[in-house]
Amino acid sequence: MDKPQSGDIVEVQIEDIGFEGNGIGRINSDFVLFIPNTVPGDIIKAKIRKVKKKFALAKTEEILVNSPVRTKPECSHFGSCNGCKLQNIDYYHQLNIKKRNVTSSFEKIGVFQGLTIPDVIGSDNIYYYRNKLEFSFSNNKWLSEEDFGKNTGNSFALGYHMPGFIDKVLDIEKCHLQSEISNRILNLTRDFFKTKKESIYSTKTSSGYLRYVIIRQSANINDAMVNLITLQEKKEIINKYAQKIKNEIPEITTLVNSISTSKAQVAKSEYSIIIFGKGYIEETIGKYKFKITPSSFFQTNTKQCEKLFNTVVEFADFSKNENVLDLYCGCGAISLYISGYVNKVFGVELSEESIKIAKENSSLNNINNCEFTSYDVKEFLKNLINKNEEKYDTIILDPPRSGIHPKSAEYLLRYEPKKIIYVSCNPTTQARDIKLLSEKYEITKIQPVDMFPHTFHIENVVRLDLKN
Repeated sequence: MDKPQSGDIVEVQIEDIGFEGNGIGRINSDFVLFIPNTVPGDIIKAKIRKVKKKFALAKTEEILVNSPVRTKPECSHFGSCNGCKLQNIDYYHQLNIKKRNVTSSFEKIGVFQGLTIPDVIGSDNIYYYRNKLEFSFSNNKWLSEEDFGKNTGNSFALGYHMPGFIDKVLDIEKCHLQSEISNRILNLTRDFFKTKKESIYSTKTSSGYLRYVIIRQSANINDAMVNLITLQEKKEIINKYAQKIKNEIPEITTLVNSISTSKAQVAKSEYSIIIFGKGYIEETIGKYKFKITPSSFFQTNTKQCEKLFNTVVEFADFSKNENVLDLYCGCGAISLYISGYVNKVFGVELSEESIKIAKENSSLNNINNCEFTSYDVKEFLKNLINKNEEKYDTIILDPPRSGIHPKSAEYLLRYEPKKIIYVSCNPTTQARDIKLLSEKYEITKIQPVDMFPHTFHIENVVRLDLKN
């Protein structure tokens, strides 16, 4: 047969892992199969599930030969949960996979040839490394692959959303990405509200009380926050919940109840009520302290974040008379971290909340050479090239996964800073953007940093220098 049919059983060897963490194999010499939970080197029997024009999706029926890099996952939810797709692969080999993915992005998307990509800087902690986890409430619990598309009725679940479903949630008992305290909070929260028979928000009716619980913890300070996101205020039930967690998990330093009436299934809120504690936590990176509010962005792997920031400092090779523009600065973490190496830093971020926190963080650390403004980055660069003001020697880019706007690249080319340090959590959009900038800039340094062990995500730092 030239192309497999849905339901066919085929034997295939897994050759590689794709960006989404699915194993890649080939049949009939060049027809590609994507198979979840497989490892390079596995030889398996696979069942074809869905056939496309040039590839097919399949699932493992039987492992005939185990790959030498296959390892036993720690988590009992592995295979159902969509989080740690690489947990069945030896960590050293995970780093090699991520290095290949960075190389592939720059060669195929950026069309850069002859680049030497160094080994990925690995994480010292490969479990319990996250400082933030977000869990969803649902009355439509995921049971198994066999219940695909079925509504499981009034089943109380608190865990992670299943891909492709609006309200179906995998009930999580223990996640290996955050601390044991986090798992205690998760299970207490489920048991408390389930016992109270409290309602769960439904997208169909736009009603129901419970929506999300977000747990944030400091790695270097004994601070822990629980942020319960609900449709409306219910003082009696939230006060009982507060008393319960105070009594049973004294490590929690603050509880916040955030209110969200939006129909969108995203964990954002209109306002927050501090139930007890400060309403925020604090964290340190190096010698700097940061305030983290319920809604502020902060790098989720604190220990590895210091390695990332040190890479930025090393690549930039700052001088004391240097002026730096930090674009997409968030709560000012990079700006403050580099402040002691330079003359001054100016941070730009669209979110007014993040800029407010950045200014507070600057005051918290008694730093007086950092300024921040809330502005769209593209519009800020547009205005910058039309003004005859003090020149920024270095520009730091740390955009969201979608990368920078093409107009921003155009304005950067016109502004011509001496060097650009581009930090990205998505090498594919990073390579695309740097291809645009390569008209006037050349890559002089590159370094992947693994912030997210067991996932296919990778952070990458690139230094670009203005061509002579």
